[in-house]
Amino acid sequence: MTTQSGCYESVTDFYANKDVFLTGGTGFLGKVLIEKLLRSCPDIGRIFVLMRNKRGKSIETRVTELAACPLFDRLKEENKSALNKVVPVFGDITQLRLGMYEEDIQRLSNVSVAFHLAASVRFDDPLRDAIKTNICSTQELFEMLKATTPQLRAVVHVSTAYSNPENRYVEEKLYPPKFDWKKLVQAVDRYEPETLDALMQKLSQNSPNTYTYTKGLAEQVCNDYSTELPLAIVRPSVVLFTIAEPMSGWVDNFNGPTGMLVSAGLGITRTAYLRPKNRINIIPVDVVVKTIILAAWKRGTIERACGPKHLPIYNSAVTYEQSLEYQEMLDRGKEYLYAVPFSRMLWVPRGYPTDWKTLYYFKLIFTMLLPSFLLDLLIRMFGHKPFLMKLQSRIYGSEVSLRYFVRNEWEFETKQTDNLPSLLDEKDRNTFGWYMPRKLTGKYLENAYPTIRRYLMKDPDETIPYAKRKLARMILADRIISIIVCCLTLVAMYRRMFAESL
Repeated sequence: MTTQSGCYESVTDFYANKDVFLTGGTGFLGKVLIEKLLRSCPDIGRIFVLMRNKRGKSIETRVTELAACPLFDRLKEENKSALNKVVPVFGDITQLRLGMYEEDIQRLSNVSVAFHLAASVRFDDPLRDAIKTNICSTQELFEMLKATTPQLRAVVHVSTAYSNPENRYVEEKLYPPKFDWKKLVQAVDRYEPETLDALMQKLSQNSPNTYTYTKGLAEQVCNDYSTELPLAIVRPSVVLFTIAEPMSGWVDNFNGPTGMLVSAGLGITRTAYLRPKNRINIIPVDVVVKTIILAAWKRGTIERACGPKHLPIYNSAVTYEQSLEYQEMLDRGKEYLYAVPFSRMLWVPRGYPTDWKTLYYFKLIFTMLLPSFLLDLLIRMFGHKPFLMKLQSRIYGSEVSLRYFVRNEWEFETKQTDNLPSLLDEKDRNTFGWYMPRKLTGKYLENAYPTIRRYLMKDPDETIPYAKRKLARMILADRIISIIVCCLTLVAMYRRMFAESL
C-alpha cells in the first residue's frame, strides 16, 4: 500500500485539486465515471469533458442535460455544487488535435489524469470510420497530452476484453499486433472507404468486425507511447447496469443484453440464434469505473517511478463461474418481467433461444416478422405510422452483429484487476473496492428491472398495477388463441385422415 517513496497516498488525495480530462464523458461508462469521481473525490479539480454539438444542441446544453440525469440524483443530495466542476470542451475525436480550439487545449495545461473512453462501439462500422474513431483519436490524444500537460501523472485507455477475440483465454498482457497501426492510419487518407472495406479480411487476419480489430490496434498505439506517457489499459468485458453505485440497475442504453431483455419484455423478440448453454461475461459498470479510477491511481503513485515501456493491463471481467448462461439469464429475466411488466408491452413476454438455424428462422418469420407485418398494416389502417417491421429489422441487424460473440465463449485472467483493492487502506477500500456475488442472476438482475423500467423505458412505478392487469389479459388471450389453433390443427388433421380413408 505504499508508493515508490514509501508513503501511502490515498485515492482521494491523489485526485485532490487535480484537473482531469475525459473523452467519452457523455457515454454510459463516462457518465458513471464522472459521477463517481465527483461524489467520492470531493476535492477533485475540474473535469474537462470533450463534447461536440449534437442534434442541434450546444455542448453547454448537453452538459446541463448530463447533470439532469437521474444518475446524479445522489450526488445532488450530497454535494450539488460538485457538478460545477464539469467543464465541457468542444471537440471531435475523429478530427486532428481532437477538433479542439487552441485556447481550449491550453486550458488543459494543469491536467494530471486523463481517461480515454471515447470509441465507436458499433460492430458494423466501415473500416475507415473505425480507424478514425478508435485508432486516430488515441494517437491524437496522446500527442496533445505530450505537448500540453507537464503535470500528467496517469493516462488510462479503455479498451475491450475482446480486443483479441481469437484468444479464448485472455491474459492481462499485450498481444502481438495484427498489422502496423501507423500504416493503417496513413491508408485512411490514401484509399477510398470501399477499398479499405474490401481489404478488411486480409488486413485484419479474420477479425470478426472492425470494432475488435481497431480496438486491438489502439492498444498498440498505447504500447508505442508508453515510453513517453504514464499509460495503463483497462479492458472491460460486457458492461451492463450498475450493481450498487450510485443506484442499482442503472443503464441508459439498449446495447447488448439490455436490448435483448427489454425487447423480450415488450413481447417483440420471441427467439434468438445462440447456444443457450453458452456463457456471457457481464461486468457491472460501477465495478469497471472503480477499476479505471484505481488503475490511474496506481499508475500515478505506486508505479510512478516505473521505467519506460511500463504498460499495466487490467481485464475488468468476472470469472467463468460467475458468468451467466444465456438460458439462465433469459429465464430469470422473464420471471422479473412478470413481476414488474412494461405497460407498453405488445404481447406476453415469451420465447426461447435455439441453436438450430432452421428452427430459428421458422420462429423468426412466424412469431416475429409476420405478426409485426400484420400489426403494422393495422396501425396504418388507423392512420398511424407503422414501426414494428422497422424495429424488427434493427433487432435482427443487432442480433447478426452479435452472433460471433454469443456463439463463442471466453475466459479472462483478472489477477492484476483483483489485486487493486488489496493495495488500498481500509477507508479507500470501503469507497473504491467492490464485491461481486458468486452469481449475477440473483439480486443483480432482479434489482435492475425496476430501474430499467423507471429510467430507460420512462415507465413510472404508478403504471405497474395497470401493467399487471394488462399482462393477465394477454396471458388469457394467448391461451385462448393457442387452444383455438390446436383445435383447428386437430380438425384439419382429422379431415385429412377421413378424406384419405374414403
